[in-house]
Amino acid sequence: MSENIVTLDLRTIPVFERHPRIFDSWEELPSEGVLRIINDHDPKPLRYQFEGEYKDKFSWEYVSNGPEDWVVDITKLKMPESSGEELKAKVEAALEQVRPYLQADGGDVELVEIDDVEKVVTVRLKGACGGCPSAGMTLKAGVESTVKKFAPEIKRVDAV
Repeated sequence: MSENIVTLDLRTIPVFERHPRIFDSWEELPSEGVLRIINDHDPKPLRYQFEGEYKDKFSWEYVSNGPEDWVVDITKLKMPESSGEELKAKVEAALEQVRPYLQADGGDVELVEIDDVEKVVTVRLKGACGGCPSAGMTLKAGVESTVKKFAPEIKRVDAV
């Protein structure tokens, strides 16, 4: 088992904050890290959400099955790292996923460069997105989070 375990006691977190906290903690985990959640009920809906968002990128293990405390270890699986054309294809697929949302607001995104060593993607926000006051949020919450789902080896996405 990994030495890197992050524990979240969901019983102490307001209901509306639970999933955002879980997914923020998950995103910060290194490869092979473990997110241990403690809950007062079986978190099956959360598992379904993980399967939809992170299929084949996690393992789910019940440590305790209630009836009072449910403890689950969610392990971030080590993914084979891509490079070169394979990595570029993953990043382009991610950008294609977010592009319709940007275009709906009169914007777009263009891949400028991928630093294969540092695992940093550089993009250009175009159209309405280029000068939008929310461009930073769009970059991090939309573009970067999607790129990291498609290519977990990417450390960050920067805009020029």
